[in-house]
Amino acid sequence: MQNEQLVAKLKDKRLRVRLKSLKALLLNSGKEENPIERDNKANVNNVFRTVYSCFDRTATFSVYYANKFDMPLTAVVDYASLSSAEELIKAEKLTGGLYYVGAEVYAKNGDNQKVVMSAIGVPHSNIKSFNDELATYRNNRLAYTNSLREKLNSKFKKYSLSLPVDFWSFFGAIKTTSLEDLYVNLADKIIKKFISGDKIIEFLSNELGFELTEDETKKLEDVSNLLYVVDLAYALFNHLKIKLPDENLKNAIHFISLCQKYGAISSLIYRGGDLNAFIETAKSLKVNSATMPFTKATEPLMDEFYDKCLDNGILPLVRTVISHPRHLMDGVFKDEETAKKFNETAYCVVGHEISSSINPDDGMFTDSTSKKFPTLEERIKIFSRIKKA
Repeated sequence: MQNEQLVAKLKDKRLRVRLKSLKALLLNSGKEENPIERDNKANVNNVFRTVYSCFDRTATFSVYYANKFDMPLTAVVDYASLSSAEELIKAEKLTGGLYYVGAEVYAKNGDNQKVVMSAIGVPHSNIKSFNDELATYRNNRLAYTNSLREKLNSKFKKYSLSLPVDFWSFFGAIKTTSLEDLYVNLADKIIKKFISGDKIIEFLSNELGFELTEDETKKLEDVSNLLYVVDLAYALFNHLKIKLPDENLKNAIHFISLCQKYGAISSLIYRGGDLNAFIETAKSLKVNSATMPFTKATEPLMDEFYDKCLDNGILPLVRTVISHPRHLMDGVFKDEETAKKFNETAYCVVGHEISSSINPDDGMFTDSTSKKFPTLEERIKIFSRIKKA
């Protein structure tokens, strides 16, 4: 079977077919004449979203994609869902690669400000129970996207375009409808109604008043573009002037308590702004780690972020999120020294997941581990080296 067909089967609805296809692709990869080699300065902490967050990427496809580009680590972190964890674990058993699982949520801090948090390195015996408790977050997000759906339907009613209530509104126990889902569905309906790229651009510009960039216009000219629906969805998201509904957010302390209960590493995600204020928020919440998106990690800020985190006993992480089909694993640090220290902390999450899956008391931030190795620097050295169970 051709590799293209096997890659397509990585998104098959049947897990058995997905894993069988991955196995075949791995056998074929040894026959490639010019395999891709990873840059020594590359960021290895690539965090994938799967079908439980948005679009159609499965955990098996994510593993294949990371493996193809010589990435030693695959992380899957979906919105308020650990439902891809089992598939990730099975897929990585085939590759022998490193991985960790997690979930991400929106919450509010003590000042009622919206924050983004993640639970990463979840011990395997706790995945199901933790996932069950995340249902509240999924349901809150579902209510939010349903409110946004009503706003979109009101705006597009005069064009005879309507988004029906999503399947997950009835059976949303394992995932929630994302903003991406809504805009992709809207984009799909616009494509079916207007058919050609010229007519779609005309509708966006004349009817909706979009001021499309040159790059956006070029992408939307040809509907045969394989990523057309995604490109149109992002144009809709970026240009539609629509007030987002209020969101029911749980207190961040609740999510952190769940991380502690189930042995996961709690992390606060940096969203920009004053770094000192961010670190103070991380300290006040008593999270285990802080995560900076690679897109916000300028060179001076990256070094400052690392040092400030260590000074406060917070594990510093830098990640690249792969949620959009156009997203690439192209994060490259300024030098090998910077790559080494941030990749080392990413490997700590892997080491924590392995160690705490064997013995819950041996996690990176447990009392017993902290007594044996009081400094975070000591624990980074130890946990970054744990590569196998």
